[in-house]
Amino acid sequence: MTKLRQHAYLIAFVTLIVVSTVVGWFIPHFYAWTDSDQSRPSPLLWIVPLVAGLAASAFCCSLPWLPISFPKSMNEPESKNQFGLRTLLWLTTIVAITIPLLVKFPIVTSGIICAVAFINVVRLAVQNPHSRLPALTLLACMILPFAWVIGYKELNRILTTVLVMTACLPTLFPAAVIGSAFGENFQETYWIALLLTAVELTVGIGLIHLGPKRTIAYSLLVIFISTISSLAFYQLCRA
Repeated sequence: MTKLRQHAYLIAFVTLIVVSTVVGWFIPHFYAWTDSDQSRPSPLLWIVPLVAGLAASAFCCSLPWLPISFPKSMNEPESKNQFGLRTLLWLTTIVAITIPLLVKFPIVTSGIICAVAFINVVRLAVQNPHSRLPALTLLACMILPFAWVIGYKELNRILTTVLVMTACLPTLFPAAVIGSAFGENFQETYWIALLLTAVELTVGIGLIHLGPKRTIAYSLLVIFISTISSLAFYQLCRA
């Protein structure tokens, strides 16, 4: 039991990576199992994810009682950034500059914001040893639900699109929903997806600092969003 408690941290995050990979690889099989097509989507396409989401929510409710914590060797004091007046002024200035840039150059500006968020995740992993596995898991939960792309029969046809849209893919579906609410075409929502991906990464960084249990719960949410986006992208590839 003591050994299980010691390795629960590692088991939890490795399990999330494995689940992301398995779910992503079987997206085409799930779509075929629902017997769906573009003109006649099956109700199972939303019923099964809904049930899975409820099950994940129930698991998250049990997290406070599970023996998951940082290993003792990783419980090193971290230097905490002070959030003061100077930081607030910097944030206000950045937001004031970013908003007009988003209006004029949405793709470029959102792409830069997303790149900065990704670099921040890498910086966190490099500077804080106890954050490396959670940071890797966060990225895995965002990308691995698209594992089916590797074995896709017409990979040559979509490879360029996948490479260009890599940062958009994890939040493709919520971006499309937000865009449609404002009357935007699907092709015009890529910048929204980039911003949402940046938000996912930034929120993930904050939760990693707060401990493994919050990170696990958030990673399950990320898997859910990426899986729905992966399913939507698979449907688009079949069109």
